[in-house]
This record gives sequence, C-alpha cells and structure tokens, in this order.
Amino acid sequence: MANHLPLLVFPEKRIVPPEPGRGFPQSKPHLPGRAAQSIRIGAQMRELQRSFVEYRVGIAGALAGLEPEAVLVIEIVGTVNDFKQAVEAADLEWLGEWDLSDIEPDDEFYELDTHGNFAAKPLKGRLFLSMGSEAGLQGMLALWRQWTEGRPLPYGRAKWAEVFSQLRNIRRWSIEETLRETGMIEQWRELLQAIIPGEEVPFQIELFYRRNALKRQQNERAIHSLLAELGGGTLGPFIDLPEIAFHAVKAILPVESIRQLIDEVDDPNSIVDIQLFNFSGIMYFRPTGQTLAVSEEDEGTPAELDAGEADELPVLALLDGAPLQRHNFLRNRILLDDIFDLDRLYQPGQRRHGTSMASLIVHGDLASLNSRPLVSKLYCVPVMQPDQGSAAKDEHMPNDVFFEDRIHVAVRRMFEGTNDVPPQAPTVKIINISIGDPARPFIHTPSPWARLLDWLSWKYRVIFIVSAGNYPESIEIGLSHVAFSALSKDKRVQATLKSVAASLSSRRLLSPAESLNAITVGALHTDEAGEYLDYPPRIDLMPHDQMFSPAMRVGHGFRRSVKPEVLFAGGRQLYQKPLMNGTTVYSADKTKLSPGQRVAWDSPTEGHLNNTVFTRGTSNATAIASRNAGRIHEMLASLRDEEQQHIPDSLEAVIIKTLLIHGARQPETAKDQLVKALKNESNSRQFKEVVARYIGYGAPDVDRVLTCTDQRATILGFGEIAENEVHEYEFPLPPALSAQKLWRRLIVTLAWLSPINPDHRDLREAKLEMEPGGSTWDNIPLKLKRQDSDHNQVLRGTVQHEVLDGKNLIAAYQDGETLRLRVVCKKDATARLDEMIPYGLAVTLEVKEDVQIPIYQQVRARIRPQVVVGAAQR
Repeated sequence: MANHLPLLVFPEKRIVPPEPGRGFPQSKPHLPGRAAQSIRIGAQMRELQRSFVEYRVGIAGALAGLEPEAVLVIEIVGTVNDFKQAVEAADLEWLGEWDLSDIEPDDEFYELDTHGNFAAKPLKGRLFLSMGSEAGLQGMLALWRQWTEGRPLPYGRAKWAEVFSQLRNIRRWSIEETLRETGMIEQWRELLQAIIPGEEVPFQIELFYRRNALKRQQNERAIHSLLAELGGGTLGPFIDLPEIAFHAVKAILPVESIRQLIDEVDDPNSIVDIQLFNFSGIMYFRPTGQTLAVSEEDEGTPAELDAGEADELPVLALLDGAPLQRHNFLRNRILLDDIFDLDRLYQPGQRRHGTSMASLIVHGDLASLNSRPLVSKLYCVPVMQPDQGSAAKDEHMPNDVFFEDRIHVAVRRMFEGTNDVPPQAPTVKIINISIGDPARPFIHTPSPWARLLDWLSWKYRVIFIVSAGNYPESIEIGLSHVAFSALSKDKRVQATLKSVAASLSSRRLLSPAESLNAITVGALHTDEAGEYLDYPPRIDLMPHDQMFSPAMRVGHGFRRSVKPEVLFAGGRQLYQKPLMNGTTVYSADKTKLSPGQRVAWDSPTEGHLNNTVFTRGTSNATAIASRNAGRIHEMLASLRDEEQQHIPDSLEAVIIKTLLIHGARQPETAKDQLVKALKNESNSRQFKEVVARYIGYGAPDVDRVLTCTDQRATILGFGEIAENEVHEYEFPLPPALSAQKLWRRLIVTLAWLSPINPDHRDLREAKLEMEPGGSTWDNIPLKLKRQDSDHNQVLRGTVQHEVLDGKNLIAAYQDGETLRLRVVCKKDATARLDEMIPYGLAVTLEVKEDVQIPIYQQVRARIRPQVVVGAAQR
C-alpha cells in the first residue's frame, strides 16, 4: 500500500530577466484597394447617413431635448490595434470591440495559399462599436472623403486609414442585434400564441454603458419616457455597475405593443417605427424572470446518517435556493444568511435545489460508503425563490430582480459587510454557483453575470465554481429503438456522441459558465448508485462511466478557451424508452429514482427531515467539485499547521484553483470514443480542441493532489507577479530516474486571477504563461511528450494545465540538475498592468507505483532551504 506523504513547497523563486520575445509572421488578408472600397463602402456610408437622418426625425418628438445619437458598427477584416484613441479623436465615444472569426472569403477579401492561389478558408476580423452624434458622424464621413481622395488624414486620426482599407461593413446598430440576436423576437412570437389580451409582458433592457454619468441619467429618463408612451414602465430601479460596464433595467409593456412590433417585423414592406425599439442607447432586449432550477416533486426515501457537527469557520459558500437547514443531514452544518428574506416564501417540499446542493457539498454522494463530511460549516445565502406562477413552484429569479444584483450584494456582504453589518463570512475561499441562466447561452462575449464573477473573484481573492449548464431537451439519435438497442455499448456511445455534436449550437454554456476567473464544471456520467431497476422503462444512451453526461452543455469558452475546465461525477442520466419501436427521439428521465447521486431532499410532509432522492446533472457535479475544493483547503491547513509551511491567506483561493485542476486527466476511453465518432479530415489538425470542448482538461482525481507517495512528488509554488516579471522555480530531478527507460509523467499547472477590462475585446488584463527556462517542453531532460490539450488553447483562459508523458526514451542527466520552470506575466486587455497578479503553481513528477525509485525522497532532499531575498519572496 502506498505511503501518504505531504505535498512539498518550493522554498524560493528567483526573479529573472525576460527572454526576448519569439514572434511569428502573421498572414494578412488580400484587401480590395482604395478604388474598390470607394465604390462598395461609399454606398454603405450614404445609407448610414440616410438612416441617421430618418432616425433623428423619428426620435425627435419622443425625446425632445435629447441630442440624437447613433451606434456605429464597424466591421473589418484583419486587425487594427489601438483604434480607440482615433475613435475618440473623431468626436465619437468608444463602446467596445470584439474579435470576429469564420468570415467567409469573397472576391475582395481573401487569403492566398503558399502557391499564391485563392485560399477558401475563413478569415478573422474585428468589430468596433462607437457612439456618435450628428457632428461625430459628419466628422467620420469627412475623414472617409479625405481617404478616398488620397489625401493624408489629420494627426491623431491616421488609424482611420487602416480601418477604411480593411472595412467590410459599416452600419447602425439595429433591431438585428437588439432583438433578433438575443432571441427576443422568436420568444415574443411564441408568447403571443398563449398570452391573454391585456396582460403585461416583462423583459430586460440592457443599455450601452456610457462612461459619462450624465449620459447614463439622460438615457434612463429616455427609457422611462419611451416606455410610458407605450403604456409600459419599469419594474424597479436601474442597475449601474461601472466595474463591469453594466447598465440595465427590468421593464413591462402591454401585450398589444409586443404584437404591434411583431406585425411590423413580419411585414416585409413595413419599417419598425416604435421608437423604444429604435432608441440608440439600448444594446439588447432580453428575457427576464427565468427559471433556474427545475425539480419534480418527490416524497423521497428516508435514510439515516450520523451527520455530526461542523465547528470550523466557513470556507465554502453556496448561493442557491434556500436549503432545509433542519434536515437531519444538514443540521448544525449550515450558516444561513437570509439577506433577501426569501426563506419565508418556501412551503414544505419546496426547498429542493439548495438542500440537494448543500447535501452534496457537505457529504458528497450519500450512496458512497467512503465519504466523510467537511469539517467547516457551509455558509448559505438564498438567492432564488419559488416561482408562484409555476405549478411545480420551481426556483427562479423573479421578473423585477437582477441575477447580478443579488450575487453582488451577497458576495459584498461576505467580505465587506453592508451598512452597519460587519463582514459575515470573510474566511470564505470558494463560492458554489450551481445555477445558470437558460435564456442566456454564451455567444461571442461574456455576459454581465460572468463579468461580475470575474471582477468579484479578483476583488476578494475568491474562487467561483460554476456549472456548465444542463441540456434538458430530448435527444434525436437517428436510429429506431430496436436498432439502437442492438448496438454494442461502444457503438451506442458513438451514436450518442454524433447526436450531441449535431446539436452543439443549442448546447452552448449557460451564463455565467464563460467566466474567465471561475472554474466551470461539467458532469461525468457516473455515480455510486450501482445497479438499478428497469422501471419505469429507461435506457442509458451513454453506457460508460468515463464519458460525459449526455445532458451536459459543452464549450468552448470565451476566445475558444478550455471550458468547462473539469468534469466531476454528476450522476447517470437515463432516457425514457420510446413507446413505439420506430421512434428515434429519447426524452430525459426526470424521476428521482436510482441511478443518480443520493442527496438530502425536502419533503412536502411537515416534519419529515431525513428524506433522500437521486438527482443528476452539472449542478451536482459543481457541488462535488466545491466539496473537493473544500478538501484541498483542509489539506493546505494541515500543511501550514503540521508541516510549518508558509501559505499566505491571500493566495489560498488561487492555490485551491490550481490544485483542483492539477489532478485532471482526459479519460482515455472518452478520447478514444470521441476520435471514433467525430474525427474527420476537416477537424483532424485541431482535434485536441474538439476533445477539450466536450471534456475540458478531464476528470480530476483529487486524492492524488492531497498527498504524495514514494513514487510521486508534488511541489507547490505561489506568489504575486508584476507585468514583464519572470519568476523562476527549480524542480530537482531525482538522480535515480536518470538513464532509466521507463514510463514517467510530469504534470504542471498554473492558475491565476486576472483583473478585467470590460471595454476591451480580450477582457482579461493579465496573461500568465508557464514555460521551461531556456528550453521547450519537447526538449526538457526528462524526454517527455505533451498529451491532452492543445498547446495554444491552454493559454487563452486563466489556467494552463500541461500533462507530459515519456516511456520510450532514456532520460539522461547529472545529479544536481533541475527543471527550471518560469512563470511569465504579460499585459493583455490593457495598456499597462498596474496590479500584482496572484497565481498558484503545482508540479508533479511520478513513475508507476510498482517501480522502486524513491522519487519523493530524492526530490525532497534536493529542495534548497528557504532563503528570504527581498522581492524574490513576493
């Protein structure tokens, strides 16, 4: 049996000069040229001018005294850096930018292949947004005329020449973005079929964020006026969060106004003249009051457990529905802080989601015989409430409440307190959010909720663990039940994978899963329930415990980063067997019967405080991930207390983030099945990205990161790093491994928390990278080869996780040699990085447990004693 040995800590780091940058030539697209642009874009400029005049006339009566403005959408092919200054110099207000990909080439914009021929591959570009008055618009048109005539542009505005030469489209922001892109038109069209005449329709208005407070106030008055003109109004105050550039309000309109809008949209000869929907200050209309947690009512099955009592201060927080704190499994283990006075709204049997999440965090899967409760109390803040409008009283955020507001208030109260109330849970390092917004799947840019988590994580040095989201819809397999049932297990998995791949556009992550600083969790199709009864008749579409759940939403994240990063057990999701053999559609089984994860459950019968049911999904997986993060915190406390290791409190959260991902490996079965089902000629070169979309960095074995063994050594590093600094760590190479031709593995994980810049297309201000000093991963002395994730993709988020294996080559080096690992910090979405960036580093070297090489002892013996040298100890 393996010895369980404590993790090691790097005793020191050196700050070394950065190495010269290694640049790569970037291909540039073919551009139309000035003459062709003058003709093509000239027509768009004239249409832009005409539409602005039309808008000015239409809005004048509705908003007397408010200067008409327009949001310009400037779409280019290629790149233009530092365009913001040129926009502002032209009397336009910068609103933001984002990257464009998959632009189809045409006769004017394209790339050439190595032979100089037309390359039929998608192009990349950027989209800029700016707000301008009539004077600003006329100033831009004057620059356009100067450029088309070949005259030099004025000082400070030369960047416009680059923009004009690369310009693909220029137009006003319109209902295509405000209503169609958000799905509001379709949602309202469906609503009109069921709603009663005279009813009012709630929705959310998101405004372009104006940095000038007076402009924001003017826009608020304009919204009030435009809503009143239609017989509507606001449901509450505007929310204004400058840190994430979020300005919005909840509103209502009579159903007749919605019907008029739909009629005008559907009429090809009509122009939408409802001024609310044309107002330039509005960025998006969105749904509101979405259900976040859906649960079938179920009495459950009583169970007994010696739950004990937690007596340590909370390390974990749960933002969810109200838990049943009197449940036998949760009594004396929860600190309930009912900030919003929501617990009183629940009736017996309705405290479902919060109770089950608290149960999983505290105890894990109750069907497991080996789990033990966490030693610290769980701090719970109810942020959802029963939906009185639904028969099942599903838990939701009501129409007049912002997700962002409740989350912001709850987190601020933990760490700062509110008014005369002191901080309520300042010891919290991990916050579990097992809820998501089904009306806001991730598309292109991070949502306000995701940006809020990024900002709060940075501000309070806390880790959010969020769910990727569930896909509750039916699955179209394309085979009759008879044909599907006749397949082998592997063939069933592959058929299901093809079905999942065909529905990717509807399986996007749910906000806030795209958050950069958070850890996003997907669900493994596994649990501890064992065999189950075949009643009601159900079938397993993904019959393998190393596969992801077929009811899981999948990545990528922002800028195609790895999301979800990790998968944890989420329970086996079964599907109903079709009643007719020819049916190819399978509906998800929503019963609370086995299989799944056994959790504490609220009973509709008053006084029943020991009920349990079986549930499943990414919410469960997220709670299990948070539980394991809590176990890592317990291990760090032991390192501090028993091993006398200095681990700063301010870096605990980012170290937990590092270690939670450090134990992750992509399951070989999952990779093999994905290859067989989905790999083809068109995606073969990027197939590591394809795999990461479904399983991220893989499934962590947290037990492996809690302790070391004789054959496995893990060393921790941590610190704060400034822009252009390089922190170098030395990992001692065990001499007994030199000249040995045997399997060995090196795992290196770097994680950090980044401040955000909501005005920049990249959002993330700090880009950290871990690299071997003076070498590449392929040339380090251990002779290893990178496995799993794509080497570019791992650099796009706030985690870099590298797994390197070697077995066929002899690793030859001298006693005393070290592997130098460098953490490099660079600015990203900012002109200058003013903050010190907290990070964690974990490095593991191992051989097989039956190999008699004392990796741990030799590494430990060669770690140099700690030397405090000024800045090197940051």
